[in-house]
Amino acid sequence: MAEPGVYVHAAAALGPTGDTTAAERMRLDADPPPRELRDLVRRIVGVSLRQASHLVELASVASQLCLKRLPVAAPEDTAVYLGTGLAEVRRTSALFQQVMPPGPGMASPFDFINAANNMAAFYVARLGNFRARNLTVTQEEFSFEWALRLAIEDLRAGCSRSALVGGVDENSQPRADHLRRIALRADQVLGEGAGFLFLSREREGARAELLGVRHQASGNAEVALAGALAAWRRADEPVTVLPGFRLRRDDAAALAAQPGVALRPYLDQCGGFHTAAAFGLAAELDPLGSPAELVIHINRNAADQLMLVGMRHMIDGRPR
Repeated sequence: MAEPGVYVHAAAALGPTGDTTAAERMRLDADPPPRELRDLVRRIVGVSLRQASHLVELASVASQLCLKRLPVAAPEDTAVYLGTGLAEVRRTSALFQQVMPPGPGMASPFDFINAANNMAAFYVARLGNFRARNLTVTQEEFSFEWALRLAIEDLRAGCSRSALVGGVDENSQPRADHLRRIALRADQVLGEGAGFLFLSREREGARAELLGVRHQASGNAEVALAGALAAWRRADEPVTVLPGFRLRRDDAAALAAQPGVALRPYLDQCGGFHTAAAFGLAAELDPLGSPAELVIHINRNAADQLMLVGMRHMIDGRPR
């Protein structure tokens, strides 16, 4: 018996330059400087998030933008699943500087509150007026993928009728200090950002169908992609592969050699961070996104495991 379909009805990606649409994105040739998001928060969220952290702002802007792209308001029983690899880096660092010598020994109340790793998901639910399950998932490089997989399984099991699934991570300066928390090659840009997908089992009006999230213990990216293509590809339909930030150069070369497969290096626009997959998949559903029907995101983690996400573009619930 075929599993119930899960469909994407809205998506939004927020990049490190404050970009929210494909037309605003630009190639990053160096680590982006810290960006103030207050004006963007007021414009998109509509309220001033006083004392909110930078991570909370990223999640709030992207989630609200996603919800505003829905044709009707999301139901109150929408579940929230938020993946984050590092959560509150800046506020946690500030907290330790205050309480550890030679600091003053007293923590700022707002820094203390914001250092909680589930504050971003709390804001997402509060701003969306949601009163259902709210989960923060942290699984390093696969934080977003596991959050997405959990949401898909819950929707298929009937635990909820809709879900808002996202990934968010912030960077910090200086680069050398942040690289103690995430390993990047010298030629990789240190990024940040957020991506959100609004999901339901309703096919009508959908922007895309989520085909599944596959976890593979083997580190052979070419073999993993071949298995995903066998499971998800229709005949010889064009395929766009989104390579994650942990893939090696030889991985990318092997994937690009697959017949009918085109690589889209979205990391050029957002940089490397643990939940960059959320940005990449959400950005694919921008109005100027890829015309390919099948999109596969693939990434590996530090343990050399692989995670793949399959998504098929649709127009009003029908394949392109």
